[in-house]
Amino acid sequence: MFKIAVIIFRECLEISLLMGIIIAVTKPIKDSIKYIIMGAMTGLVLASLFAFFTRALTVTFGGLGDELFNSGIILLTTFIISWTVIWMQGYNRKIKKNITELSDRITSGTVSKFMLVFVVATVLLREGAEMLLFIYSISSAENIAVDDYITGLGIGALLGFIVGIIIYLGLIKFAGKYIFKISTILLILIAAGLASEAAGIMTSSGIIEVFSEQLWDSSWLIEDRSTIGKLLNIIIGYDSRPNVMQMIFYLGTIAFNVITLNIRTYIIKHNEI
Repeated sequence: MFKIAVIIFRECLEISLLMGIIIAVTKPIKDSIKYIIMGAMTGLVLASLFAFFTRALTVTFGGLGDELFNSGIILLTTFIISWTVIWMQGYNRKIKKNITELSDRITSGTVSKFMLVFVVATVLLREGAEMLLFIYSISSAENIAVDDYITGLGIGALLGFIVGIIIYLGLIKFAGKYIFKISTILLILIAAGLASEAAGIMTSSGIIEVFSEQLWDSSWLIEDRSTIGKLLNIIIGYDSRPNVMQMIFYLGTIAFNVITLNIRTYIIKHNEI
């Protein structure tokens, strides 16, 4: 439930902030809200179609090997989470600049207002597709009760939109960066935990036959099924009996995110000088 809540919180926070920027910047455009609503509805429909086809692919290819398919989805989600963490670094400022330019061009009549529909639809489609993949990946890695799904979705969405609106209104302007930093760290750890989970599935099923040796057994201290073990698994991807490949995937994912995040931060700061 916690993983789902964190992911939904981050995605809804991004959606609310991006939509806030789009609404604010496009105010000079006549009937801009109407086109934004059209774009939002289009994006939701496309995201729903994406969910339908994802489900169809799951049913179609599930017989080829659940372990292979599930580990593939989990790794894809790990990559998308990492990409989201890295790409969102400085993304709000970039999209604000792009939307401002688009607004000026629409106001001057050089670009159709329907371009605004396209932009909004693209934003919601991307965020919606990411959320669906994240949730499916987590459900592939572990059994989650329906009520936990609903609770996680509800808490994540509610907090995401509320915090996004508050940040947009400027009530916690300076706290906003810390919220993003905390959620970024949590997302990196969730991505690393999912990568480790995929490695565990592939080594236990024989898809990967190297580095399957168990590194340690800390179940005497913290058992996976204990309350603390479950909590640590949710937060940092804890496994009391990890193998070598799991640790390679786990540390490799963290290293990749940290290195690329620092590179992107450096590039953004360098371009601003």
